[in-house]
Amino acid sequence: MQSRKVDAKTRRQHKAFTESPQFAQELKRIPLKWRGRVVSEALELMSVWHWRRIFEPVAVDFVREFADKYVPAGIDLSQDDADICATAERAADNVKKMLWKAISDTHARDIIEQECSDYGIDVPEVDDDDLRAIIARVVDPRWWRRQLRKVVGRAFEGGNIRLGYVHYHGEPYASNDAVLARMAQNKRNAAALEATMVRNEAGQEFSIAELAKKTTANKAIRRGELMLRINGFEMIARDCGDTGLFLTWSCPSRFHRTLHSGKPNPKYDGSDPRTANKYLGKVTALARSALARRGIGLYGFRIAEPHHDGCPHWHMLVFVRALPGYTTPHVKDVASRAIRVMKRYAWRMDRGEPGAFKRRLDVKRIDWAKGSAAGYIAKYVAKNIDGVADHKTKEGYVVTTDTAGDYELTPSARVEAWAARWGIRQFQQWGGAPVSIWRELRRVPADMVQEAPPSMAAAWDAVQKIEGEKRACWASYLRAQGGALVKRDDLMVTLAKETKTVAGRYEERERVMPYGVQCRQMAGVVFKSVRHTWTPIQGTEARASAGLGFPWTRVNNCTQPAGPDFPADVSFEPKAAPAPVMLKPDQAAQIDHAWLALGACPWPRPVVDDRPWPAPDMTADEQRRALAAWNAIKACPWPRMAPAPDKSPRHGTPRQVADWRAGQLDVSELPITTNPTKGNAP
Repeated sequence: MQSRKVDAKTRRQHKAFTESPQFAQELKRIPLKWRGRVVSEALELMSVWHWRRIFEPVAVDFVREFADKYVPAGIDLSQDDADICATAERAADNVKKMLWKAISDTHARDIIEQECSDYGIDVPEVDDDDLRAIIARVVDPRWWRRQLRKVVGRAFEGGNIRLGYVHYHGEPYASNDAVLARMAQNKRNAAALEATMVRNEAGQEFSIAELAKKTTANKAIRRGELMLRINGFEMIARDCGDTGLFLTWSCPSRFHRTLHSGKPNPKYDGSDPRTANKYLGKVTALARSALARRGIGLYGFRIAEPHHDGCPHWHMLVFVRALPGYTTPHVKDVASRAIRVMKRYAWRMDRGEPGAFKRRLDVKRIDWAKGSAAGYIAKYVAKNIDGVADHKTKEGYVVTTDTAGDYELTPSARVEAWAARWGIRQFQQWGGAPVSIWRELRRVPADMVQEAPPSMAAAWDAVQKIEGEKRACWASYLRAQGGALVKRDDLMVTLAKETKTVAGRYEERERVMPYGVQCRQMAGVVFKSVRHTWTPIQGTEARASAGLGFPWTRVNNCTQPAGPDFPADVSFEPKAAPAPVMLKPDQAAQIDHAWLALGACPWPRPVVDDRPWPAPDMTADEQRRALAAWNAIKACPWPRMAPAPDKSPRHGTPRQVADWRAGQLDVSELPITTNPTKGNAP
């Protein structure tokens, strides 16, 4: 029975049940970090029940429901990145084995769907639902690695939020686990960028890390460009007499797990930060549509940042203006009309909860007499990238730098880990001309715009930057494009795009890529941009470029006579291939039916017919490259190919023989001997 007071004997029974082997079985899926708090919540639910047949199922059901939501099936949340990589390898290999049993396209899709659901992963979405492209992904460990990292990371972080680890008095913004994982990922990425060398068509060689430092991947450049665009919007607003508003949109109480005091929020419904961010996006989209219907133009920037418990809120610096179609001309204060419309949508959900009218939408009007409008948002730009040491909040809390072992966890690192873990876009421009055209204009050389129309010349000049002499101007760029509220169809300068067939990792696909800009005042003319084609440097060239001058071998590369311990008669005939898999007629028909749908066959290649290969018109080099490409994925094209052994007598130096024996040298790279009775020939 249920009771508000439970005696000591019943509490001992509750405690004994949570320590029993039966309950320990339920806790197996729960990570060790969580078990103490999960048991505490289970005891709290059991505390009002005396009867064993009631309080035991209550505890078991709670643990099972918690595990189903925060511990995906087939996933161990306590595994580190190396374990995730190993799991990805096993998953990809298992899919390959299961696809052997597929007898039709539908059967193959069912197998893939089942394998993905076992790990809590969605089936890959591809254009035209191409089965070949789907299979190419699910048999690739790298695809599984990306999906598993996302699933494991978000599930573990969601559980940390649910159990109250993430808040002001614990781990603000994001858990220490998420921050440390993000720092390790950034370290791996930096090492990979440093180690990868590329070369352009002009012969210039750089590491990808050097190229990244010149783009918005550099935090200093990113922050500078954001502030440049914000200042440009402010200049336009001042010139046009638009009213500036600084808005803060917050989510209803049900999206917040923890109160500012650190206590659990009783209204929390289990939503994660990604769900809360989608709610803010939906509400603001409805408000913008309502403003557009009433003839109120809006432009500016919005910034997403986390509350102490990880729930996002949005800061916005926007400027409003009455358009020609303004529906309420008798209301002269356009900003008041816009605020009223936005509050209507901010209060739409859970309207009656306490504090809704005060906290859902906070509005501050920009007073030009007190200073720059960009100053209202500059702090939020800096604190969400890398420019503020301590984060101060209006509630009086200060988030300072923390340590976890030997690592320093700064507030900005916590915010960056939070955004990366939940896939939340931190900065977004509202209104104005696209920044993609701005960046493409910077690639257009000066000689291309010598006879350009005025709008094109003005836009090109606005984006140019000369160190120490001239700064780029976002406001001038907007004026050349038609203003801050210009529609996409009315832009003066647009991107010139072309469709290219790009060979991706999994399949060839059509991509629309820019190659310059166009101007409405000169239709049909493309001002082409300068783009470099970067090719990775492989082999010894990459090592030499990176400064790693170690040799390939410990011996001299010159040809040497055979020593006494080196056999003079060495045969370079290929090693005997493994015996082909012989199938019965009915088995061969099933294999034919399944793999014919994919245009390939598995490895090792089963012999079901004796079609001739290679084709009479194929050269030896074409045969070698075709076999190497298909051997890399353990398959071959249809019709099935079998390698033609090269029995030509060949000779080589002792080093070449050693490399051939070690599998580091292909036999086709050795010269054919004209006199097989001498030297090292067979």
